[in-house]
Amino acid sequence: MAAVEGVRGTRTESADNSILWIKEHGLDAHAKKEKHVAWTCSSTGCGQLFITHLERDAHEQTPHTNGHGRFTTPTPFDCVECGESVASKPDLLRHAKEKQHQPYSCECGAFFSRLDVLNRHLMSLGTDDPKYPCKYCRRHRGANGFRRRDHLTQHIRNYHHLEMDDESTGVSASRFELYFPVCTHSDCPQYRDEAFKTLPRSTQKTNKPFPTQSAYTKHMREEHNECAFPCDIQGCDRVGRRGYFREKDMMKHRRGSHLDAPPYQPSERDLKYRCTEPGCGALLDPSSARDHHAMHRYKESNREAALKKPLSSTPQEVVEFIGGSNDLNMAMNFGNQVYFGY
Repeated sequence: MAAVEGVRGTRTESADNSILWIKEHGLDAHAKKEKHVAWTCSSTGCGQLFITHLERDAHEQTPHTNGHGRFTTPTPFDCVECGESVASKPDLLRHAKEKQHQPYSCECGAFFSRLDVLNRHLMSLGTDDPKYPCKYCRRHRGANGFRRRDHLTQHIRNYHHLEMDDESTGVSASRFELYFPVCTHSDCPQYRDEAFKTLPRSTQKTNKPFPTQSAYTKHMREEHNECAFPCDIQGCDRVGRRGYFREKDMMKHRRGSHLDAPPYQPSERDLKYRCTEPGCGALLDPSSARDHHAMHRYKESNREAALKKPLSSTPQEVVEFIGGSNDLNMAMNFGNQVYFGY
């Protein structure tokens, strides 16, 4: 009897969590559509407002330090660097990518390209012992460790001359989840033609030529003496392997080293991401692509689970789900639009 009560309690808790999930994401969807700030930081004396509960949760995990915090703008979708106001967060990120602006700012005056990078800056201001010690030297351990994982990565690469992959340092590979860089030299083993970009993302991931972004950067510098963004000022030595792989880094170099140079026009770039999974072809904002691919994986796992069962034991809704037009599939597509902003 106790076991039955335990199962019943687990089911009730699961149902409660599902209801909470629906309420939270439903309110998020409403706030995004109406440009409302629906969530408030619960820290004493803060009261900063946010559109989604995920942004609120990430903010509450950061230390609340005087003189530091997200710079408040008239609306949540204003670019701090130029003041332009747009309709949504994806539009703001698209604007930042197109203009190479940093739309977020800390009260201390530092600018950031994404909200998670701003939160990472705030996390580095905590008073607790650093979370990222160096395992290769005693100098950077304990209280002298690193507060940010990317700083640990830079230290290991530049001081110890070791090439660390993303998993060993815990560095986020979010920019490596959608686009897999390839070598552009056709006689190189790491070369991939244009057809590679049209393959399903799962196939691209399996056959990608470089395990990490840093491996691609190292390959292009050492094997081909090239970079993605060489300085365009004649006579500057920031070209070839000494150039840049991020356009914003090259622009920062121009502003600091070539004060009399003419204004730089950022290069045009794709502001949308097209899903290459079979039968999809959805055109998405990069910020929505992760959830979109998660939905693909969810559907595929349901198909695989249903196909392993005898047909007589497979619920009717699952049979419909794996076989074409059905209410469940429509509901999942509706969920994409409401909860993930597609």
